[in-house]
Amino acid sequence: MKGFLNLLAKAKLIELSEDERLAASAEPPQEAPVARPEACAEGPASPRLREQASDEPAAVPAASALPSLAEACPDLEGHAFEDIFAAAQVPVSPYPAEKLLRLLDGLRAMDAGTRKMAVLAMDAADDNWQISDCLSDADLKIAALEEHKRQLAAQLQDRERQSTELVDQIRQVLDEGTAAIRKQIAELEQLLEREVTRAAQETTSVEAGLRAARESAARETRRVDAEIDRLREIPTTFKAPGAAH
Repeated sequence: MKGFLNLLAKAKLIELSEDERLAASAEPPQEAPVARPEACAEGPASPRLREQASDEPAAVPAASALPSLAEACPDLEGHAFEDIFAAAQVPVSPYPAEKLLRLLDGLRAMDAGTRKMAVLAMDAADDNWQISDCLSDADLKIAALEEHKRQLAAQLQDRERQSTELVDQIRQVLDEGTAAIRKQIAELEQLLEREVTRAAQETTSVEAGLRAARESAARETRRVDAEIDRLREIPTTFKAPGAAH
């Protein structure tokens, strides 16, 4: 790991602390490790940024992981009335209210008064049932259905409360994650600004060194040319014309 940090420091991607620089100077040189695809995809990271990775906010639950109302309360609808009445312990009636309703449906051609008179006549003619049995059965079943509605409303209210809490949790996680990401972005922007400034300073220094080298070479060339011209005075003065150089 120290060797890898040294390589990043030489590439000017991170800055080592004083202790890390001392430790690096005491280590023998190492060959550069072969970069793995995962590392290339993530890019270089400084020790300070690696420490921030452990402070990442909790992930927001995926939409597919959130239960719908039907999934959370699968028994909200579709209950058979017989099951509702059995759960409410409605006793079996000698003449159920549903049977009287079917009888009334068969007499829909009559007006309401005539239908009532017909049913009362049937009641008086048959000792096996009484209209009071139907009335009692209807009252008990209405009470059972009303209680079922109250339970349904209570279940829905509980689900609404759970949904509100879950939405609040999602928003809290989102707010925390957004704040953490914006903080990291700000720190990365500062890091980028420092790297850009340092690169500009080093570029200026390199270019200044190149200019100085050019000027130095030009001065040396002029100095050598002057010495050549001074030395050429001797062969020009004393060498016979036409003599080989």
